[in-house]
Amino acid sequence: FGPQKGASPEQVVALDAALGCFADQTAQVLGQDLRDSPGSGAAGGMGFAAKAYLKASFRAGVEVVAELTGLEQALIGADLVITGEGRFDAQTLRGKTPLGVARVAQRRRVPVIVLAGTLGDGYEQMYAHGIGAAFALVSGPMSLEQACRETRRLLHERARDVARLWQMASGG
Repeated sequence: FGPQKGASPEQVVALDAALGCFADQTAQVLGQDLRDSPGSGAAGGMGFAAKAYLKASFRAGVEVVAELTGLEQALIGADLVITGEGRFDAQTLRGKTPLGVARVAQRRRVPVIVLAGTLGDGYEQMYAHGIGAAFALVSGPMSLEQACRETRRLLHERARDVARLWQMASGG
C-alpha cells in the first residue's frame, strides 16, 4: 500500500528491503518466519511485529467494525449499499473495507456501489467479489491537492449521479 500512502517507487523499494531485513532478523531470532501470515503487512509491518513479538492475533478491521456496528443487521431491508475508498484498485482485494462491506452485503443480497477518489489498475476484478459498480469522484484531469480541496463537491456530484442511475433502474 506504499504508493497509496504517497511513497515513490524508489521509496517502496527501500521500504521493502528494510522490512525484508527486519523479517529475516526476526525469523532468525524467533525461529519462525511470519512474514507471509495474514495481517503481517498491516500498517507498514506493525502487524508483523505485533504477531511476532507480542503474540497478537488478527482479524480484518472491517470485520471488527461490521460486528461492532451491527452492519449485517442494519442491511436487513436495505436496497443498496454505497461504500468508499480513496483509490479503488486490485489491492482492494487484499481485504480493504469495500471488499468486507461487499461480503456482508452479499449475504443479505444487497447490491454494492463504490465511490472512490480514483479507479486504479485492476479495479474491475472486484466485480467478481460482490461489487456491482464503481465510480471515480474525479471525472477529469485534476491535481491531488485540488481533488482534496473539492472532495465535498465531487462526492456530491457522484452521489447525485448514482442516485439518478438507481432511480432510473428502479423504474422511478
